[in-house]
Amino acid sequence: MTTENTLPTRNGVRLRLFEQVVGELLPKVRPTYSKLPAIDEEVKQIITSSVQENEIFSKKMEEDTNIKWKEEEEPEWPFAAMPLDAGVRHTSNSTNTRTTGKLKGMRAVKKEWQLRSLIQCVLAMLPQSALGQPDEDNETNKIRIVDFAGGSGHLALPLSVLLPKCEIVLVDLKEASLDLAFVKAKKLANLNPAVDIDKEEMSDPEEESISRKERNKRRKKLRRKMKKTNDYPSVTTKDPEAVTIHENVLKQSEDLPNLFTYHGSIQNYAEEHGQFDIGLGLHACGEATDLVLRACGKAKANFVVSPCCVGKLSQQKRNPYIYHATAANEATISYPQSSMFCTIIPKGEKFDALAKAADYGEMENLRTPRNASRRTAKSLLEMDRLLYMKETYGYDDVVLCRFDPWEASAKNDVLVGWMKVRDNGVGSPYKDLDNQVQTCEECYRDVDMTMSQLLDNHSSEEKRENTCFDWSKEEENIIEKQLEEFLESPDFTFTFPTGMGKRKRRLIHHTAERMRIHHYSIGDKNSEKTVIVDKKEFV
Repeated sequence: MTTENTLPTRNGVRLRLFEQVVGELLPKVRPTYSKLPAIDEEVKQIITSSVQENEIFSKKMEEDTNIKWKEEEEPEWPFAAMPLDAGVRHTSNSTNTRTTGKLKGMRAVKKEWQLRSLIQCVLAMLPQSALGQPDEDNETNKIRIVDFAGGSGHLALPLSVLLPKCEIVLVDLKEASLDLAFVKAKKLANLNPAVDIDKEEMSDPEEESISRKERNKRRKKLRRKMKKTNDYPSVTTKDPEAVTIHENVLKQSEDLPNLFTYHGSIQNYAEEHGQFDIGLGLHACGEATDLVLRACGKAKANFVVSPCCVGKLSQQKRNPYIYHATAANEATISYPQSSMFCTIIPKGEKFDALAKAADYGEMENLRTPRNASRRTAKSLLEMDRLLYMKETYGYDDVVLCRFDPWEASAKNDVLVGWMKVRDNGVGSPYKDLDNQVQTCEECYRDVDMTMSQLLDNHSSEEKRENTCFDWSKEEENIIEKQLEEFLESPDFTFTFPTGMGKRKRRLIHHTAERMRIHHYSIGDKNSEKTVIVDKKEFV
């Protein structure tokens, strides 16, 4: 295995394995980002009017106007055009988030940003005939939209309200989540529902009586047991065996007739009810995203998917996320997937390093140079998925987008693909001159910075400007000041303290190289490693 002392270098900084892999891929596969498809104002008006035509929805929205929001939490379209009961936020601070499926504060706002980005893509794919209230002509050739791994209906429920002419199918392995979706539908579709998910009786008394510390203790014990037996059912359910029993039956909501649920795996739904028009997946863990994409490919359906947990794609991992995706304990997909990626980085250590680095979750650095290489690794993984979908299933086109705004989630990539126009009018989300595929220039910044750092075909000045993608300019200035003080001192050598961590050592090497100061590392264990600079002639 390559060690820190034998890795190739760029500008005096030793490259990690994933950076070597990124450097191999970028000259041949450059991630291309597009802006999310725009929604025509006429479409918004048709949908808003359709929701208001529903008497119950209209009355609920009147009641919702009495709620005062903080300025940054004010609902935006489409959530401003539907009852609060259709969305993800609740209004009671005492409400139990775990048992209601509702969210609070900015967490709810960010979830709405995520949902809006996917809804925006879906609406752009639909013909205008699919909008508005249903009529007799709508009973045949209905458009079917499937929300895979959709939990309790964060996405499916608002889609059911916005698109009453379309069938919305919610697929999940957890029966409790699907039951909760129907409970939320009942509350949404009735002025005085028999059940109120905001009340304490909806919570599980036994579960609520257990302290968080005790619950975590039980889960750790269960994980240890699963590791010994090599068996990975749900790590959160009180009955690990219960999750293995799936009804594999399509159920229709009594309260929202266009909402259906399916309790079973992604593969089972695809095999039993294969024909649908648009497939969705919001943060389906690990390879579940790829199962969603393949289900869409086999059905020749458009897709809008936002992946999650790409570190779990590593073939070294065998964990419950595979179980949640497949209802089986073995991985079902081999990575990388596309022929191009398989040629450049065959499966094994290189892909695992790329997947691990790409599992990025630091929100505060999204629009900064820091960790641009890791975000580029994530972009490359998504390109592998898109290339595979196009070459395997013959999609008319595929694009990589990001949530609007990016800050909706650190996992903010959105994969969009479409076939040629179907008989029912479902087609490209970029269907007219006013709504064409447009390049997202800001999204390229990470890739450009990474290329200038890792590849040789950029000028020294470009590298100096873009090289600090693992640290901030302020951090670099601090090291630079220390080195300047050393140069002005009578000392011939200067040893930095141990225990700084790999990132700090890399920063010192980079800064010393830029200042043309001789530098090297010493120490065997991580806790003993450090950097020494001296006044020898720089070569």
